[in-house]
Amino acid sequence: MKFKVVLIIFIVVLISIYAIFPRKNINIVTQMSESETKGLEKILNSYKLFHMVKFNIERIPFSGHFSRIKQLLDLNRKIDIARVDIKTPEWFESYIKDKPILQSVDCLVMLYNKKHIKKPPQTLNELWDYIENNTKDIYGNNINSPTFDKNKIEDYVFYMPYNSGWWMSAIFLSEDKNFLTSNVNKKRFINIAEKIKFLYKNNLIPKITENFYDDMINMFVRGEVDIIFNGPWSFSTYKEKGFDFGVSIIPSGIDGSFSPMGGQQWVLLNKSSEAEKVMEYLSKTEVAKKFYKYNNTIMPDEKFLEELDKKEDIVAKQLKTAIKIDKKTDYILFKFFSTDFIMYLNDKMDSEELYNRWLKYLIHHHFN
Repeated sequence: MKFKVVLIIFIVVLISIYAIFPRKNINIVTQMSESETKGLEKILNSYKLFHMVKFNIERIPFSGHFSRIKQLLDLNRKIDIARVDIKTPEWFESYIKDKPILQSVDCLVMLYNKKHIKKPPQTLNELWDYIENNTKDIYGNNINSPTFDKNKIEDYVFYMPYNSGWWMSAIFLSEDKNFLTSNVNKKRFINIAEKIKFLYKNNLIPKITENFYDDMINMFVRGEVDIIFNGPWSFSTYKEKGFDFGVSIIPSGIDGSFSPMGGQQWVLLNKSSEAEKVMEYLSKTEVAKKFYKYNNTIMPDEKFLEELDKKEDIVAKQLKTAIKIDKKTDYILFKFFSTDFIMYLNDKMDSEELYNRWLKYLIHHHFN
């Protein structure tokens, strides 16, 4: 009886507090996917239970998200916190009110269809062999058959975003760890470039569109390709669709298995005591574990990374050899692979000129 009375009093007190002290709005803008945002909502709901705040979350596209946030701010939209890429453009820094907090570190890993593959390729050579042996035309022939028809491909097995510097750097770095330096190995560079061109010219990899990322995800989930490279941020999408996939490190080249490393961060755009408390909460180890649980994203929290390492987590293992990509390097990767490399694939230049152009990019980047 006493317990019931106490409970009733407690509820009345809570209702009174909510009535007298309404929840303060915290507006958050994020470029997370829909499934990632659901994970964020669960995490913020835990915080909301013990704090008088209400979270308003707005999703925007990842592409051009800095410009979109600027537009909203210029329209006098109140944004307390935003989740943005760590490669923050200089012009955006004036909007940030305090030191950013890392939300996740990103790298690429290899994902494969467990229904079709029992043991994934461990080396780049094994990956090339898998592509050549299993990409087939409508007659069931692979490229090793004299009757193979490259214009009538029915079964692809690997999606390669050959116009993306981020994705392609994983292959070139694994073959040559100096790929991003002026000490780039010419022979290895040309060998990889020529191998990719061979796959491209013989239609052993799908031709890509401007929206290659969505195409890659959809083809993978539909079973139209067996292998892709993607990051842990995408895992929740496959799980939601009930797709059974495996995770492995990027196949090793001559110099090992490498991946580009990027990341996402929280930035404070409106300085207030409530927003600062939320930022502090988002930096905690307990929150890092929740983001991993819901979204498979890894926060660079030392204790948490040690736990994952002991569990032999594939993403944590890949992060050990990942190479951080700064803004300038990201730009030259984008420019080279979206223009020069495409020209090379379409016979607008030979491999020698392609190498010289890459070297020019690197030297210019080093001295500027």
